[in-house]
Amino acid sequence: MNTSISVDDLNHEEVRAWLERALCGQESLPLLTRDEFPHLGIARLEKTLKPATRDSLRDGALQLVRQFCVDGRGETGYVQELLALTAAFKQPEAVQMLARLADKFSDLPDISTEIQLAVLAALVDMSPPQSVEFWVRIFNRDPENYAGLALSGVLAINPARAIELLPKMPDTERAGQATALKLDLAWDDLPAGQRHQFVWGVQNVLGRCGCRFVSPVRAWADSKEESRPTTVNPSLLAALFKSLGPAEVDARWHSPKLCSC
Repeated sequence: MNTSISVDDLNHEEVRAWLERALCGQESLPLLTRDEFPHLGIARLEKTLKPATRDSLRDGALQLVRQFCVDGRGETGYVQELLALTAAFKQPEAVQMLARLADKFSDLPDISTEIQLAVLAALVDMSPPQSVEFWVRIFNRDPENYAGLALSGVLAINPARAIELLPKMPDTERAGQATALKLDLAWDDLPAGQRHQFVWGVQNVLGRCGCRFVSPVRAWADSKEESRPTTVNPSLLAALFKSLGPAEVDARWHSPKLCSC
């Protein structure tokens, strides 16, 4: 039986139950490849459903997010798929629930770090975005685990404020490499007239940063003071190899955001 027809034949509660199974990879979905993530097949299928079924599917996703946010528990793969689908559905109510859950992480010690990071990573990309104050709170609670995502969250909404977090970042070379990449992406998205001020702001706080963290960040800042090269920034390329691995770097080699501009 055609998948879309079978889902269209379900009632409201049955759609929610189907969705939960589908997110766990237990339902037939219109996947482009066998290893494609379930949420992509669900989002593709949603566009073919009757309006009432689509409403039930989206409402079911909200119910599952609400259920998850009670205590933050769940199998990691399922939670990641649910969060990805929620992001695709662009549901502000779900964003609010996840933000409230993130604010309660310290009161829910049974939530795994992996799940916490999945929630924060989803919030970085979801709209409406969280405030700078939200991300600073998250950062301060556990800089060792949350610093990178908190920095991404602030860079997305206020790059100037994000610079204030750099002296508090974990003093490791890996954190410095990841930060250099994030700064480069943020710089690339800035209007040309704001880029110099952004780089200057970064350079101005480097003296207060940890010695292991600062080296890759300084290399990035220095590269922006030089004339535009025609090849990939070697410092960032080295950081990519260490942080992501050769296979991932090869896949992203031609991305303009990984080149020095």
